Amino acid sequence: MRADRVEWPFRQYWIDLAWMAFAAANLAAMLLFASWETVPFHFIWVSLTILYGFRVWRLKPTALTLAVVMIASGAFIGIDVARGKQPLDELTEVPLMAAMFVAMVWHARRRLAAMEQIRRVSEANVKLLDRERRFLQDASHELRTPITVALGQIELIQRTTPDPLVREDAGIAVDELMRLRRLAERLLLIASAGHPDFLRTGTVPLDELVTDARRRWAATPRRWVLGELPAALVEVDRERIGLAIDSLIENALEHTSEDGRIEIGARVDGRMASIVVADSGCGIPPENLEHVFDRFFRVDAGRSREGGGVGVGLSMVKAISEAHGGSVAARSRPGHGSAFEILLPLARSPSHRGEVAPVERSSVAGLPASPPG
Repeated sequence: MRADRVEWPFRQYWIDLAWMAFAAANLAAMLLFASWETVPFHFIWVSLTILYGFRVWRLKPTALTLAVVMIASGAFIGIDVARGKQPLDELTEVPLMAAMFVAMVWHARRRLAAMEQIRRVSEANVKLLDRERRFLQDASHELRTPITVALGQIELIQRTTPDPLVREDAGIAVDELMRLRRLAERLLLIASAGHPDFLRTGTVPLDELVTDARRRWAATPRRWVLGELPAALVEVDRERIGLAIDSLIENALEHTSEDGRIEIGARVDGRMASIVVADSGCGIPPENLEHVFDRFFRVDAGRSREGGGVGVGLSMVKAISEAHGGSVAARSRPGHGSAFEILLPLARSPSHRGEVAPVERSSVAGLPASPPG
C-alpha cells in the first residue's frame, strides 16, 4: 500500500515530468548550438502546446508554466544575442509564441467549459426523464385500484337501480372511468417501454396482424377497406403491436364520421415493413403534423376530446414501435384525411443470420405515398 501511495503521483504526472526533461534538454541545446537555436526553441513551444491540449491545466499552473518558459527561452536567446551569435530581433519570437499559446489556451478552456455544460445538462435531462418515468409508473399503479373499485360500484348501481335517469348517469360515469382506466394503462405502458422485459417477441406473419385488427373492429360502423397484404414475417410482440394498431384505428374512428372510410393495410420496402391505417377524416394542419406523436399533444382544430382522446394513444404507438427497433410516421392533408404508419424491421432468416426472411414486395391498395383523398 505504501509503495502505491509513493508511485501514484509519478504515474499521474509522468507526461509533465517527461516534457520538463525534454524542455530542459532543448534549453541546453540552445546554448550549445547557438547557430540553430531556433529549432530547439520551437520544439519547446510546440511541445508545450501539444501537452496543454492533453492536460488542460488550471489557470494558475498554466500561467506559472507560461511565465517560466517565456523567461527561460527569452534568457537563453538573450545570451546568444549578447554573444553576437543571434540578431536582436530573435527576441520578438518569445512574445509571439506566448501569444499563440495563450490563444490556444483560451479556445481549449472554452471547449472544456462547453463540454462541462453539456455534461451537466445531459445528466439533468437523464434525471428528469427518470423521474418522469417513475412518476408515470407510480401514478398509473396508484390509479388502477381506485378506478377499478369505483367502476365496480357504479356498474352495480347501473344494474340494480330502477330509476332510468340514475342508470343513464351511471352509464356516463362508467364511460368516463373506462376512459380513465385506458389512460392509466397507456401511461404505464409508455413508462415501461424501456424495460428489458417490455417485449416478448416471436415471428408473426404481417398479414395476420392486419387482418386480426380488422376483425376486432369490424362491428364499428365505418366504410372499412382492407388493402393488399405482402407475405412477410416480422419479429414482434404480438400483443404490444396489436395495442399499437388498435390505437391507430381508435384515432381514425375518433376523427372520421360513420360514413367515412378507414383503410388498413401493409407495405414492404427493403428490410422494413409498415402497417398503415388511413382515414378520410378532417386531416391535420401541417404545423401540427410533426408533433402528433408527442406525449399529451392534441390538435385543437377539428380533433378535440369529443372522442375521448387525451394525447397519449399516438405516443404509446411511438413507444411500442421504437421498442421493436422501428419508428412511426404520419401523412395528412387537411380536409382529405390522414395516414399513420408503424414501421418495423422484417424478421431475420433463421438459416442465414443477417438476411431477412423472403418476402413478396407489395403495396397497400389505395394507400399511395400521399394520404387518402
